[in-house]
Amino acid sequence: MITLARNQDVLYKCRIGSSGSSNSILNVKCPQEELKRELAMSKRTAEKGQREWEEMCREIKIQELRSELEEWQVKSGRIMKEKDEKIALLIDDMVVTEEMHKRNFSTQMQVMEFLSDAMRAFHETAKLLYEAQTTDMIHEFYDEINDRSQVTNNIKVKCENVMHATNVVVEDQMLSDYHIFLDKRDDRVNTEIEKRYRLRDSIISKMRFLQKQLTTFLESLRNASLDVRKYERVNMLMERQKNFVVESQKLNYAEARGTRIYMDSQRDTLHIGAEAQRKIKDLRLEHAYFVQMRKNIEMEMIQDREETYEKLKILTFSCFQTNKKYKKLKKYGELLLSLAANCRKLQTESEKVVPWGDFEKPIDVNVDKVEFKLNVLDLKTHVDLDEEELDAQIELMSSFWRRQALAEAQIVLLTDKKTKLELENQKYIDKIKLMSKADNVAELTKTLTVVCVLPERKAPTPRCNESMFIRPL
Repeated sequence: MITLARNQDVLYKCRIGSSGSSNSILNVKCPQEELKRELAMSKRTAEKGQREWEEMCREIKIQELRSELEEWQVKSGRIMKEKDEKIALLIDDMVVTEEMHKRNFSTQMQVMEFLSDAMRAFHETAKLLYEAQTTDMIHEFYDEINDRSQVTNNIKVKCENVMHATNVVVEDQMLSDYHIFLDKRDDRVNTEIEKRYRLRDSIISKMRFLQKQLTTFLESLRNASLDVRKYERVNMLMERQKNFVVESQKLNYAEARGTRIYMDSQRDTLHIGAEAQRKIKDLRLEHAYFVQMRKNIEMEMIQDREETYEKLKILTFSCFQTNKKYKKLKKYGELLLSLAANCRKLQTESEKVVPWGDFEKPIDVNVDKVEFKLNVLDLKTHVDLDEEELDAQIELMSSFWRRQALAEAQIVLLTDKKTKLELENQKYIDKIKLMSKADNVAELTKTLTVVCVLPERKAPTPRCNESMFIRPL
């Protein structure tokens, strides 16, 4: 504060000097340097005072903390002594409860034996009922297999009858078509032959007539008695000869066309015969293929029957084993739950076990009951769980072994189901490989894979975390 007052006085003097005389520049510079020096001195003194004040505060705080720690030490020692006394009382109570538990052990063993006998009787009755149900199911399964075998035999006989009938009908139809073709071919050949014979006869008759005319004409020339009528007759005969040549060419053309048609018809008959033979071969191959398919189906049915029988045996055995394991686990779980409940009852402070029969009068617990309160420590600020949450966690832990047993049983069932599905999938793949021409298994399995369209479900958050189970103070 003194330095600030001096600085203000110097500044005031400087202002007065600057306003009083414009020529006093040297007088102005000297106060500025003094002000700077005083400002640096004031900063250093302020920093030194601040450090001294902090050291003094730290020493005061350390003394207060030491005194507070000593008080806390005294209080904690007193609390620990009280806790030791309480623990000694709890140990005495535990000794008394242990003696009581030893007295009650014989009765518990009798109850356990009775329960074991009852469970054994229940197990035997369930076993008999299960065997009766399995025998009924096996008889029904065999009856169904016999019915299916009868149906398949009937279908087989009907298929053979239908194939035989179709073969007979096709054979008769082909024979009738062949006879019709032979008849048509013979009729056509006969008509062509008759036409050729008729043409030959007509040509022969015409040639004879012309020869006769020529002989008469030559005789008339030989007689040298020619006239105009004879020349006209000769011209007419020449024209008729020309016409005969033209008609003979036409007949030759018709004969060539007929021979060509005959060759085409013969070629068509050969082609139809070859096609019929090919169809017969195809039908025979189809017949052999269907017979082989029927044999394969019969073999697969026999194999499936044997596999189903083996699966039924395995399933009955696994059901019996799982039933035994479930009964055993249930028994163990009930025992564990009863022991956990007994332990929980023995650990609580509010419930006191009073032995009966040893004392004439029951011990009054409320007489020696002393309220024990912790006024020093606030447990609500140090503990994250309330009493309700703690009870909920204890109930959840009591059902832990049952939930674990259910989860393990579900895992076993799912693994069995997975193995069965994998075997069935492999069987279908082998069947498809037998019926198809593809050799690559990856191409076959692409059709068997199923793409999931639904979004993946996230696992639920656990109800119990490590932070919920806090170590007590």
